[in-house]
Amino acid sequence: MDNEPVLPSAITFSDEKIRDQETGKLTLVGIFHCIKTTKFPFTAPAFYATAFVTNLKGGIKQLPISMNIEDSTGKVIASATGHIGGSGIIAAGEVAEISFAPPPIVFNAAGHYQAVVLVGKEALGARGFKVTGTVPL
Repeated sequence: MDNEPVLPSAITFSDEKIRDQETGKLTLVGIFHCIKTTKFPFTAPAFYATAFVTNLKGGIKQLPISMNIEDSTGKVIASATGHIGGSGIIAAGEVAEISFAPPPIVFNAAGHYQAVVLVGKEALGARGFKVTGTVPL
């Protein structure tokens, strides 16, 4: 079906996000792809995960979207919610930028994790990332 929301391969992690009120432009500050720590368990500092969703068309009053952070076994270790909505019409080809702010996440071990974006219980897509331990300097 060509009118269902699609998540391109773009989920970006950043330390901060800024939305310009006048232009609507989104600025992501401190983009990263890996979380490093010197010890476990480790509570990650606050961060944003921004997903870019395409193929939305027409008037959307409210479309609830969530993001789960999962460990390598698929266990959900954190979740955040957001939504796409408003009174305006979304033009074909427009990209919706949804920034999620997960709650503090405790990582008990180094390994592979993933951020999964869902509409309801249906996954739109995912992006993997690593949490690594480093030797303190």
